[in-house]
Parts: sequence; structure tokens; C-alpha cells
Amino acid sequence: MSDVRWMCAPSQIGESVVLSDRLDQVFKDSSVFENAQPLTVRVRGVMILEKYDWLPWDKNDVAIVTTSQFGNEPPVQRLHFLQQNVEKGWQGDFFNDVVLTIRDFNVEKNMLILRIQVYDMDGIDPGLIEAVSNVSKSVAVTFPHLAPYAASVSFGSSALLTLVENINNHDRIIDERLTLEVVEPEKGHKLLQPGYFVCFNKPVGEGLSLNSNLTVLNPDQSVFGGASYAVLEVEREYHGQPLMEIDQKAAKLIAELNGKGQSGKAALDFLRDTIDYYNKYKKLERIRELKSKESREKLNTAEQKLLQELAGDAELAPFVTGIVN
Repeated sequence: MSDVRWMCAPSQIGESVVLSDRLDQVFKDSSVFENAQPLTVRVRGVMILEKYDWLPWDKNDVAIVTTSQFGNEPPVQRLHFLQQNVEKGWQGDFFNDVVLTIRDFNVEKNMLILRIQVYDMDGIDPGLIEAVSNVSKSVAVTFPHLAPYAASVSFGSSALLTLVENINNHDRIIDERLTLEVVEPEKGHKLLQPGYFVCFNKPVGEGLSLNSNLTVLNPDQSVFGGASYAVLEVEREYHGQPLMEIDQKAAKLIAELNGKGQSGKAALDFLRDTIDYYNKYKKLERIRELKSKESREKLNTAEQKLLQELAGDAELAPFVTGIVN
């Protein structure tokens, strides 16, 4: 048996479709992502077949975390699931199943790295479980690195962040990484295209299929039970929620400031660039406000001077023409 741990299927499954280990091929009626298209990655479910607790009545205490990263940008971690006494089998009731979502894909970021981690956490503090459940939709839960900066810090954000950052100190159920790229097909690179990507925690054989319930089947169409697995979906859709893209960017910034990025920039330089972009936007917003006021009434001397200075800013010149004319 070859060491195949990732298999794939097109978005259109029908009743079932055979899984392929040729992640370098374009699916029928599909194509790799193009510039400006929306892109969403979701974790649709996890099948857990192992039990690590040695006492017969004990069950797994499960945490499910994903990490996404474009090229050398800072990685973004998301917590999808944290629960005690989890039965073996399918888990799909997550805090939020979205790994990442963007409305405007930039093909220059042609490499997307995905990692999914499913671990038995060896006895999670029940108080933390309850606290997380109470604010499960909070940004402080779904983006743990933002927890210290969120309003709900009282729920135990530092403990949650420690748990997520040290998840691999516990019993591994699934921990696999996948790199998807925008490149020419059939050259050995795994393609960034819409479809399902199934990650197994041990090598599997050929002939497996995925049915409409996202369950893996054996060649004889019986339910596969040879390994735990996770099902990720890549879509050419945008599944953003209010502020989600901003939260993603904020999580990237915090990761870079904490030294987890690979951009080649020092953390302070990265922060300066971010604030510089924000500052330019605020200047443009101020130009728009002053021009709007000018259309209704005469600006005072200070306002006129400020408008002239902002409109004459060389760095803003490519963006202000439509505002000041």
C-alpha cells in the first residue's frame, strides 16, 4: 500500500464519486482558481475511529483546529470544536466550519497551505469547556490568537490559547498538512481548485469513494472503517460573515507580531506597514468628508487648507482623482 493520506473528489458528488489520489489533475467541469474570484475553505466533518483513553468508560476529549496560510504570510489558526466525552464516529457540529474565506483571490498568492489537527486532549479543564461553549461564536473562540484582545477575555482566553498552541502535546488523531497551488495541471503539484479534499490519518488503498453524506465508502460500497479522516471543501464562493475578513487579517497581524510569520519582515515593520495602509485609508475618508461638506456649504480656512494638503499628497494621488474632481 502506498503512503496516500490525501484524496480528492469534485464538488459535484451525485450519489457517490470515486476518490482520487491525483491531486495534480483538474476535475471534470472544474478549473484552478483565477484572479479576483471568491474562495472559501470549510471543514465539513471529521470521522473519529480511535479511542485513546484506556478506561472502558472513558471517551475522547476532542479539539479540532485548522491553520491556513498563503505563501509566506502569517498563518491563521481557527478552533472549530472543543468537547469532552466525544463518542467515536462523525463530528460536524462545529462552532464555525469556515477555515478561511476571501471575496477577492489574488493569484500572486498562488500557494495555500492547510493544516488540520484533531487531538484527544487528555482531560480538558471542564471549566474551560463550559466557558468556551458559552461564547462559542465569539471571535475569541474561533480565532484564539485574538482572545486576549476581545471583549470576552474573562472566559479564560489565555488557557484556550495555550491549549491551541500546544495541541500537539496530546494524543494525535489527525495532524496532516496540504499545500494547494495555482499551477499547470499534471506536473506533480496539488491544485487549488473547488472540490473535496479528504485527509486520512494513515495510508489507505485505492477504490474508496465519497457519498453525498460525505462518508467514505469501501470499493464494495460498505462504510469505510480503516482510518480516521477529515473532509475539507474548497469552494468558489464567499461565505463571509460581518467582520470576518477583518478578523482574519487581525489574526495574521497578531501572528506576525508574535513571531509566527514568515514574511521576512520584522514584526515592527509589519505593524508599521499595516498602520500605514490604515492611515492612508483614513486620509481618503477625510477627503471624501470635506468634499461632501464643500458641496453643501463653504469650508472654513482650516478645512480648505487641510483638503489642499490631503489632495496634494503624492502617495494618495492614484486614489484621489475620482474624489476631488
